[in-house]
Amino acid sequence: MTHVSCQSVNLDTSNDGNDWMNTMMPVLATSAAVHTRPPAEGLTGRSAIPFDEVLLAAERLARWRIGATVAYRPLRDDSPRRIAQRLQASLAPLARLRANAQLLVQGATLGHDRTMLDEVLGAAEAAGVAVTLDLPAPERTDALLACVGALRQDHADLGLSLSCDRERSLADADTACTLGLRLRLVQERRHETGAARKASAQAFARMVERVAGRACHVTLVCHDPQIVTDSVARLRSAGTPVALELLPELPHQGVLWVARTHHLPIRSCIGYGHPQSAVHVGPTAHTPRVLWWSTLSNSLGTLLPAAGHA
Repeated sequence: MTHVSCQSVNLDTSNDGNDWMNTMMPVLATSAAVHTRPPAEGLTGRSAIPFDEVLLAAERLARWRIGATVAYRPLRDDSPRRIAQRLQASLAPLARLRANAQLLVQGATLGHDRTMLDEVLGAAEAAGVAVTLDLPAPERTDALLACVGALRQDHADLGLSLSCDRERSLADADTACTLGLRLRLVQERRHETGAARKASAQAFARMVERVAGRACHVTLVCHDPQIVTDSVARLRSAGTPVALELLPELPHQGVLWVARTHHLPIRSCIGYGHPQSAVHVGPTAHTPRVLWWSTLSNSLGTLLPAAGHA
């Protein structure tokens, strides 16, 4: 069985001024992966984001040494079997990217069918693409954990996404650590008041404290610079490898500064299929090119060479 490492890509922009200007231009990536149109490309509808565009976005991110977490958001007429086929078809092109792409899979979209999940995970391992199982609906937590427990016996490198803002996530993190899973910790709540921001920060700190020294690897999905700084310090003090993942619809300048100063591996989450909900993505962020650019916009001053590696 192929073991997929928990490697991420370090923030490092050692390009000269001319290359920087070239990166600002809509340049086609040179990777052969970009010119490959897998069966997963059969997306219909004016608003659907095609897989090829995600490959282009991931290649551009790679120029800034930013890795890619790729998610497929199902279209309305997608069946679980069709979704599984799309995911498997995406693996070979993703494996050829320079962006060290990983795959974020929602088990619920496959009906928590262990056979289909096993097929996707097996194909991902063969391609050398790490997979993290996402958990967008709290009421499906038990179903997903049951699948993970069964799948973990045959798949050594498997990640689980947990929301730090959900009360039961502490217990779920205990289960994940016992199973030896990589963890993707998400600050899910949108904060409109100071009290809400404080409560969310405390919840995130509790989760980090719970998994420090126990999880094999932790990815922080958080755009609060202070929370990221504190979490990185705690995890590293316990010897836990840690990385940062950005979401395209949230501010990046502060956390990119933290990533640069702490030599933190960094990824960006990009998706294809159905466009992200307007709750999370602005009205113009409906194409991967815009999603890619939003990862860098208002943040270019922080994209300086990072010495060393995490």
